Amino acid sequence: MALFKINDGVVIDFTNDGWAEFKKWIDGTHAHLRYTWVDEGEAYNIIAFDAPVYRTCSINKSEATEFEASYKTLGSVGIIPTAQGRLPTAAARPVAPKLTFITPNWCDKTTWYCGSTEVEDEVATDSGDHTTYSLAHQNLIDAYHGKITFEGQLKDDDGSNYRVTVKVNGTTKTERDPHLGTGGDYEIDYALGKVVFFQALAGNETVTVTYHYAVKATFIVKPAAGKRLYIGSVEVQFSEDIVMNDTFVFQAYGLVDVFAPQLMPGVPSGTKIPLGDPLVYKTMVDLLNDANSAHPSYPAIGGSNWRALKKPAYIFTWEYAVGLTCLEARYGMEIHIDLEHDIPCSGAFGTATLYCTSEDEA
Repeated sequence: MALFKINDGVVIDFTNDGWAEFKKWIDGTHAHLRYTWVDEGEAYNIIAFDAPVYRTCSINKSEATEFEASYKTLGSVGIIPTAQGRLPTAAARPVAPKLTFITPNWCDKTTWYCGSTEVEDEVATDSGDHTTYSLAHQNLIDAYHGKITFEGQLKDDDGSNYRVTVKVNGTTKTERDPHLGTGGDYEIDYALGKVVFFQALAGNETVTVTYHYAVKATFIVKPAAGKRLYIGSVEVQFSEDIVMNDTFVFQAYGLVDVFAPQLMPGVPSGTKIPLGDPLVYKTMVDLLNDANSAHPSYPAIGGSNWRALKKPAYIFTWEYAVGLTCLEARYGMEIHIDLEHDIPCSGAFGTATLYCTSEDEA
């Protein structure tokens, strides 16, 4: 082991113990350090960033099978930060398209669209007053009242949007517009799974409803087909009144064919398996300890209507400019963000935002 101090405050820690010892700094044995690598022709030079310490290792390509299979695509290529962990930067217009992923609200199951199931043309049950009609499921996905950011753009795997459709004897009826607050034929209690008409029906009609209902809190971040997705930073936003009732889990996945072919055929080809250990946050202190920075609270703003920020908000930030997280579509790579037991938080809201760029795979 050799240590070198250089003028800008960086300490170079060069391991002579080989890849087996070095990877313990990036696989969770010692730490989950961000890292980068450079292709030197016959070898890879790898640097893991541990504050002002740069932990380095060189591997001959003839001995780099594990690195190439499981680590190469997860590190950034040739990005070297300053001693303070910042990249040398210059003002420039980004070339790669920007993509922003925003999770549903962990406090509200009616926003958990990514882990939802669709029901088509269910016949609703009349409560007896010919006004309120109940459905078989609760926690319908609400994509109409501003609960989900960019809700109008969302599509399920079949290309359907998440709006609820209500028909009476085959004729589509109109839900009350939240902007107007008046008019329309009905409103929906999304949490309880009930359609409430403003005027009673005759009682002999058939009311059918197409909707999605929440099953799991899972939110998936993945590149589009043929694309490579870089996650530059992550923010977590909480309302002041949030109560954490479950554990937050961030887990990367990839194709077994690429990352662990030795497990086949016991694990079928095309299966996506966990890549390394998940990031597990059991407490608010875990989040605060792991975040790079936190912002002062944002005050409640916008009044008291449905468009307002009704509670003060706090933001924790993770900056990944050093050792960008890269997901490649050809390797089936994606990140799952979960509540471990699918138990919602209490309070107004809790969400995560991932700021990404996308480019074509080489």
